[in-house]
Amino acid sequence: MTGVQTCALPISPKVTTLVPTSEKDAQTWRYTTDKPGENWHQSSFDDSSWKSGPGGFGEPTTPGSHVKTVWKSNDIWLRRSLDLPADWKPQTGREYAVRIHHDEDTEIYFDGHLIARTTGFTTDYVEVPLDAEAVKKLHGGKSTLAVHCHQTGGGQYVDVGLVEISETPAKP
Repeated sequence: MTGVQTCALPISPKVTTLVPTSEKDAQTWRYTTDKPGENWHQSSFDDSSWKSGPGGFGEPTTPGSHVKTVWKSNDIWLRRSLDLPADWKPQTGREYAVRIHHDEDTEIYFDGHLIARTTGFTTDYVEVPLDAEAVKKLHGGKSTLAVHCHQTGGGQYVDVGLVEISETPAKP
C-alpha cells in the first residue's frame, strides 16, 4: 500500500480531582476576614472561632464565579481539612496543580507549606502547575489546605482545589 501515513495519536491530559473545588458541589471551608494569627496556615492552628461556609467566596457578579458565600472585604483567609487515602502519594510521571478561580492575589498552603501563589485574576477555573518542591509536600492522610486571597478592586472571588494530571493517548 502506498501513500498511507502513520502518526502517533495525540496525547491528551487526564485530570483527576484530588481535592474538589466548589464548581459543582459546594465544599465547606472555615474562613475569616479579620487578619488571623501568624501561624494561621499551619495544620495545628485552631480555627474553631472562624466562620464556616460553603465555597466559592466572593461577589456574584464576578465572571465565571460560583459564589455560595458572599465576601466583600479586601482579604479573606480560608482553611479546609482534607483526608486523602493514607497510602496516597504523588506519582512519578504525573503533574500536580492547584485548580483555582481567583480575583485577585492568592497564597495556597498544604499542611503549612506554601505550594502556590497567584497574582491578578482569572475569569474561570484554571490549573496552576505545582513545582517539584511543592509536589514533595503533598501526602496522603489528614492534612490542611489554607488560602489567603487579597482583593484591591473590580470582581472578587476565590475557590481552590487540587488535581493530578497524567497524559493518556487521545481516543481515535
